[in-house]
Amino acid sequence: MIKTTTSVTTSKPKAKAKAETATAKPKAEPKKKPARGKKKPASKASPPVAPKPAPKPEPAPQPKPAEGNRGGASPKLTERDVPRVIAMLRQCGGIKTVAAEKLNVGRTTLYAFLNEHPEIQEADSEIADELLDVAEGQVVIALRSGDLQTVRWYLELKGKDRGYVRRVEQTGKNGGPVETQARANPKDYTDEELDVLIAAAQRRKAAEAQG
Repeated sequence: MIKTTTSVTTSKPKAKAKAETATAKPKAEPKKKPARGKKKPASKASPPVAPKPAPKPEPAPQPKPAEGNRGGASPKLTERDVPRVIAMLRQCGGIKTVAAEKLNVGRTTLYAFLNEHPEIQEADSEIADELLDVAEGQVVIALRSGDLQTVRWYLELKGKDRGYVRRVEQTGKNGGPVETQARANPKDYTDEELDVLIAAAQRRKAAEAQG
C-alpha cells in the first residue's frame, strides 16, 4: 500500500502592504474655529508714510531787458531804418516820444532823423490825417446816437453862423463888476514920493484898526 502526503503552504503577507502601512501619513487634525464673540487681535498698523514733496518747477528764463544808453552816445538811425521808423510811427499813432522809446533812440534823434527824410515826414502827415478821420467818425457816431454833449460841442463849433455861439460872462465878487487895479512900479517913484505913499498906507491901516 502506497501512502500519499499533502502539504499545506501558508502565504506570508506581502511586504508591500507593510510598507504602505508604515509610510501612511497621520491624518491632519481639523483646525479649531475661533469661538464666537472673540475678535481676532488686530494687526499693528504701519505708520503712514509722508508723501515726498513735489519738485519745485524751475523758473522760466526771463528775457533780458534791452540795454539802454549807459552814459554813452545815443544809437543812431541809418537809411535802412526808414521803413522801421515809419512802421513804428504808424503803430504809435504818430506820437514821437513813444515811437522813440520803442526804437530805443532819443526823442531828439528821432526828430532829427525825421527832418532829414521827407518820406518819413509824408508818412507822418498821412498818419495824422488817418487819426483825424477816425476822430471825425467817432463824432458822427456820437451825434447819431444822441450824445447831447457832443451835439452841443458840434453846434458851437460848426453852427456859429446859425447863432450857436457860447457866450461867457465874467463877473466880479458876488456878481458885481470885475474890479481892475493897476499896480504901480516902485522904481517909477522918487524917494520923496515913496515916503508919502508909505505914510498914507500907514494912516489907512491905523484908521481901519480903530474902526
